[in-house]
Amino acid sequence: MLPKVYDPKPVETKWSEVWQNEKLFISAVARDKKPFVIVIPPPNITGALHMGHALDNALQDSLVRYERMTGKEAYWVPGTDHGGIATQIVMEKILKTEGTTKEELGREKFLERTWAWYDECGDVILNQLKKLGCALDTGKDNVRFTMDEKRAKSVFEAFRNLWEKKLIYRGERMINWCTHCGTALSDIEVEYEEEKSKLWHIHYPLEDGSRGVVVATTRPETMLGDTAVAVNPDDERYTTMVGKRLLLPLTGRTIPVIYDSEVDKAFGTGAVKITPAHDPVDFALGQRHGLPIMQVISFEGRMTAVPEKYAGKSVQAARKEILEDLKAGEFLEKEEHYRHSINKCDRCHQNIEPLVSEQWFVKMKDLSAPAIAAVEKDEVKFYPSSWKKPFIEWLKNMQDWCVSRQIWWGHRIPVWYCRDCSAAGLKMSGQGGLSRISFKEGAKPIISFTKPEKCPDCGGSGLLQDPDVLDTWFSSALWPFSVFGWPDRTEELEYYYPTSVLVTGYDILYIWVARMVMSGIEHMGRVPFRDVYLHGIVRDKRGRKMSKSLGNGIDPLAMMEKYGTDAMRFTLLSQAIGGKDIPFSEEDVVGGRNFVNKIYNVSRFIQMHLPEAPRPMASVPENLELADEWILERYHKTLEEVRISMADYDMPAAVGALYSFLWDEFCDWYLELAKPRLETADKDRTLGLLLHVFGGTLKALHPFMPYVTEEIFSGLKPYLGSDKPFLLKEAYPRGAKNSGGTADAEMRKLMSIITQMRIVRAQFEISPTRHVSALVTSADETGLELVQKHQDYIKRLAKVEKLDIAAGLAKPSHAVTALSGAFNIYIPVDGVIDLDKERGRLAKEIEKLAAELAVSEELLKNGNFISHAPREEVEKITLRRTDTEGRLNRLKEITKDLS
Repeated sequence: MLPKVYDPKPVETKWSEVWQNEKLFISAVARDKKPFVIVIPPPNITGALHMGHALDNALQDSLVRYERMTGKEAYWVPGTDHGGIATQIVMEKILKTEGTTKEELGREKFLERTWAWYDECGDVILNQLKKLGCALDTGKDNVRFTMDEKRAKSVFEAFRNLWEKKLIYRGERMINWCTHCGTALSDIEVEYEEEKSKLWHIHYPLEDGSRGVVVATTRPETMLGDTAVAVNPDDERYTTMVGKRLLLPLTGRTIPVIYDSEVDKAFGTGAVKITPAHDPVDFALGQRHGLPIMQVISFEGRMTAVPEKYAGKSVQAARKEILEDLKAGEFLEKEEHYRHSINKCDRCHQNIEPLVSEQWFVKMKDLSAPAIAAVEKDEVKFYPSSWKKPFIEWLKNMQDWCVSRQIWWGHRIPVWYCRDCSAAGLKMSGQGGLSRISFKEGAKPIISFTKPEKCPDCGGSGLLQDPDVLDTWFSSALWPFSVFGWPDRTEELEYYYPTSVLVTGYDILYIWVARMVMSGIEHMGRVPFRDVYLHGIVRDKRGRKMSKSLGNGIDPLAMMEKYGTDAMRFTLLSQAIGGKDIPFSEEDVVGGRNFVNKIYNVSRFIQMHLPEAPRPMASVPENLELADEWILERYHKTLEEVRISMADYDMPAAVGALYSFLWDEFCDWYLELAKPRLETADKDRTLGLLLHVFGGTLKALHPFMPYVTEEIFSGLKPYLGSDKPFLLKEAYPRGAKNSGGTADAEMRKLMSIITQMRIVRAQFEISPTRHVSALVTSADETGLELVQKHQDYIKRLAKVEKLDIAAGLAKPSHAVTALSGAFNIYIPVDGVIDLDKERGRLAKEIEKLAAELAVSEELLKNGNFISHAPREEVEKITLRRTDTEGRLNRLKEITKDLS
C-alpha cells in the first residue's frame, strides 16, 4: 500500500537513479523502427538550471518519452556548449579572486585552467536536468561538447568548405565592438536599450567663417572623425550649400557638404554629420561617396590623438569636455532632451562601439537563399506557424556574419601565416604571437587543422596561427549533424539525420535556428530538422523578464525541492501556449502539486479495494452500465485529443485534456458512481474497469509527469497484467476518433441535471448530509425515460431521497426552479430552509446587484469612456454588465419561487 501522503523527494531520487542505472534512455540504430530525434539546445557549461531551461527541457522530455512509447526509436542527444565569451568572463572572474589575470597566465596556461574547470564543473547543468526527469543518456561516451575532438573536426571541415566556396572571407567592415570584452560581436549578440539622452545642435561654419550648417547628434564626441556633412538632394534648404566646404569645429579641418538621398530631411536639421569610422549608416554612405575613414575612438574605448587634446580620455569624459569647448567657441547652438536606442553587449551589458575592423565574415546571401526556399516549401515547418513569415523576412535581410572573436576560449580559426611570405601584413605582439593581420597589406592565409610542416609557397617553417577564435554560434550551427560524427559518414548520421524537431525559445530563432538551417543545407544537402517548435520566455507574474537586478527570479530547483518535479513540469507544460511568454508564479506550482496529489490519492483509493494476492484484473467487462460506457468513451476521446495535440506540438492542450479527464470526469463523476459497486460481491467487474482506465491514464500522463506515474504504476503492475519493467517500455494507449456511442450525450444530460440540483443546494447552503425531494419534468419522453432509468445516479450524487419523474408535473409551492436543457427541475424548499430569512438575504443581494448593474450601465452610456478607455477595459465592463444582469434576473426568479 502506498504511504498516506505523497513525498516526491525519495520517489524522484529512487527513479532517477534506477532509470540511469538501467540505461533506460539509450538509443541505437534500429532499421526496423522509425527514428524520432531531438538534439538538445546545448546549455552553456557556465550555466545553472533556470526556468527557461526547465521549460525547454520539460517540453523536449515529454516529446521524447511520448514518441518512444508510440514505438519509435526516440533519441534525445545530450551535450553542452563551450560558451565562448560567457565562459571566458567566468574564468576571468575566478582569476581575479586569485589575484591574477589571463594576460599574466598567458594563453596556453589560461586554456589549461579553463579545460580543468570544464572537467570539474562542465556537467553540473546536465546533472540538474536529471533531477528534472529528463530522458537523457548522460553516459560519459554519449555526451557531446561543442569543443570536443569530434566537434573540432566538424568545425574545421565547415570552415574549409566555406573557404573553398569563397563563402568565408576576411575583410574590413563596420563591426560591433565590445570594449569591455575586447572582441567583435555579431549583430544578434547586441541588445537594444532605450536611453534618456540629449540631442545637441552644433554649428559647422563655412570655411570662410560665415554661417554654415547646423547638425544634430546624440554623440558629439564622434564629430572629431566627421569627413562630410550630407543633405537630401530634395531638401531646398541646402541647395546652395552642396559642394562647399565646412570648418569642422575643434579640429581645424574642413569637410565637404554632399548630397545623399538616404538622408532623412525630418531628423534634426536635415543636415547629417557623416562619421564613417563610428556609425554603420555613415560607413555605408562613406563607401558610396569614397569618404576617408578617421577613427577617433580606440578599441579600448578611449579617444585617439585626433586631436591630441582629448587623447586617452574615456568617451564620457571626452564628451563632457568637447561640449564645454563647443560652447566656449559658440558652436553649440542648443540641446534638447531625446530618447533613443543604444547598443549593448548581451554578455557584459556595456555599450557597444561601432568600429571599422578587419575580421572574418561569412557571406550570408548565398547561404540564406536555399534556406528561404526550404522554408517556403515547408521542408521546415514552424509551430506556431506565425513564425514562418518573420523568419523568411529576416533571412532575406541578413548581413554578412562576423565570425571572428578576439578571445582565447573557443575554436581557434584554422588559418596560418608564414612569417616570411606574409611579413608585410603581420604585426607581432610582445609575447611572440600575432597582434594584427592585414590581408590588404599582404597577409596570405594557409587553411589547416593543425600546424603545417612548412609554407606551401616558400617552404619556410615559421608559421603562426590566427589568434582569433570563431563565434560560439559557428560550432552551434553545426550541432544537428556534428553530434552524429560529421564529416565522417557514420551509421548514426545516416539513420538519425535529419532530426525530427527542434524545441527552443523564439528568442534564439535568428541567432541559432536560422544558422542551423543554412548550415544543414550547405554541408549536408538537407534541412537539419523537419519541425521547429518555438516556445515563449518564462517571465514573472507581472510579465517582466526574470533577472537578478529585479530580484524576481524563481529558482526551478527550489520549486522542485518544495513542490516536486512533476508539479513544476505540469505547471510549465500547461502554460506553454503557442510561443507566448509565460507569466509564472509560485502559486501556479501549488496547482500542479494539487494535481499530483489527486493522481496519488486516486491510486490509493483503488489500492484499498484490491485483493492482497496480486493477479491481473484490468479489463473491460461485458454488459456495461451507462456510466461505464461513458467513461470508456471519454477515455478514448481524451487519448485521441492527446494524439492530435502532440502531433501539433500543442502541449498545453495535451496535458489539459488529461487533467480535465482525470479530475473532472474520472474522479468527480465516475469514481463517485463506482463507489457503491465496490461494496458489492460483483466489485471485481468495477475494479477491472477502474484499473483499465486509470492504468491507461497513468501511461498517457507519464511523458509529462514521469515520477509520480512510475511510482504508482510500479505498485499496480501485477493487477494491470503488465510485464514491462518501466512505463517508458509500455505502449502509449490509443484512443478512438469516434466510438459511435451515445453514452457521452446521455451522461451529459444526467450530469447537467445533477449539477443544477447541486447549484441550488449550494445557493441555499443546504447541508451535504440533508437529502431533499425533487421533481423532473419535460416534454421529451425519451429524455424522461433516460432520467427514470438512471435516477439512482441523480439520487446519489445530488443527495435526493424522493425523485418524481414525469411529463406535465406541476410546480409545487415554495419550490425553486432550475433549467437543464429540455428539463424543468423543481426542488421544494419549504421545511428545508428558513423562507423568511432567505427572502431577506435575497432582497439585500438583489439591491447590491442592482447597484452594480447601474454603475456598469452608466459607464457604458458614457461616450467619453467608450472613446478613451482601452478596448480591453470596455470589453471587461460589458461582460461584467451581462453577468450581473443574469445573476440579478436569476435571484428575482428565485424570490418569486419563494413568495
